[in-house]
Amino acid sequence: MHSTKFPETKKRVLLLLLLLAGVYFAAIEILDRPIRYLGMAKVARSNEQYLSESFDKAVSGFLILSGIKSGLAVIEGSEVGVGFNLELGDIVQSVYDYVDVAWKTALLGGTVILVTRLLIQAVGMLDHWLLALTLAALLVHLILKWYAPAKRWLSRVSRETFFFLTIFSVVFYFVFPFAITGAAFLSERITKPLIEQSQNSFESIKEDFSIDGLQRRILSDNQPETTPNFFDFSIKSRLEKAKKFLQEQSGYLQEKTRNIAIWTIQLIAGYLFDSIIFPVTFFLLLFVVSKSILIYILEDRQKQNLGAEIGALFNKIYGKQENATLHRQSRRRLIQRKASGNVRRPGVVLKNRK
Repeated sequence: MHSTKFPETKKRVLLLLLLLAGVYFAAIEILDRPIRYLGMAKVARSNEQYLSESFDKAVSGFLILSGIKSGLAVIEGSEVGVGFNLELGDIVQSVYDYVDVAWKTALLGGTVILVTRLLIQAVGMLDHWLLALTLAALLVHLILKWYAPAKRWLSRVSRETFFFLTIFSVVFYFVFPFAITGAAFLSERITKPLIEQSQNSFESIKEDFSIDGLQRRILSDNQPETTPNFFDFSIKSRLEKAKKFLQEQSGYLQEKTRNIAIWTIQLIAGYLFDSIIFPVTFFLLLFVVSKSILIYILEDRQKQNLGAEIGALFNKIYGKQENATLHRQSRRRLIQRKASGNVRRPGVVLKNRK
């Protein structure tokens, strides 16, 4: 008897010691080395390069749009004198609105990319501690299961804790990095050309819509001539010049407004998919798949054991009830036979046979 129990006890103690060593090595990041060697280090470098390049492009686009927006803001508050003051805000208002939306989009896109970089860095700092906690939870669960079987509720709590910590460890080590990798793959082929095209287009009109460019076009060279003479009766000619001036500027800005609207929509769609939709979609898909796999691996045996225990309990309960029912039925038949006088004794039967 002792020879059969001792190897089992020895296996348990050895497994607990291995888990304790695993907790220590996970905490000092020794267990992270095989994970990095299996390719996760390459994935991390690729993600960092992708996020760094995306952030630099977002900052460049933001600065370009800031210069255009500043020039339009100056013109929006300027006036042209044609015998009276003429506000130019109505002329550039539509262009300013589109540029303002594109500016906010570039700002939001760059912020989301920066937050993603910080989140990846935080995950890299905490993943080994989470792995250590996962192994510690498994260690506590096995100790409670083997050496405190009466504490079933503690065993269940430790088992659920181990399960949730395992899910978070898989998310930190694999789901987050591969979600960024998948988003980078789609961005390279779908959204990156849109964003680059929009930024290059905005850069092409940067000089025209800068403060100096707009002042040269609207406030200096093309401004109608004014005269300080109060008794100058050529107001009609001034109004005609002002009308022609406004028509020219309106036509120029309307042509640019349509292009700016297209570039702004492309920029919004690019940053929306690149910064939010692609990463979130890949994260949800990988999370659901990994969670399903973990549930199948960790919970399937427990459900089978639980089902076997429930089946045995039902068999025990209903088996007893069925045996009791059969016993009552056979006893009822025996009483009925005695009452009717049809009961034959074994001795009588043998005598008749003789």
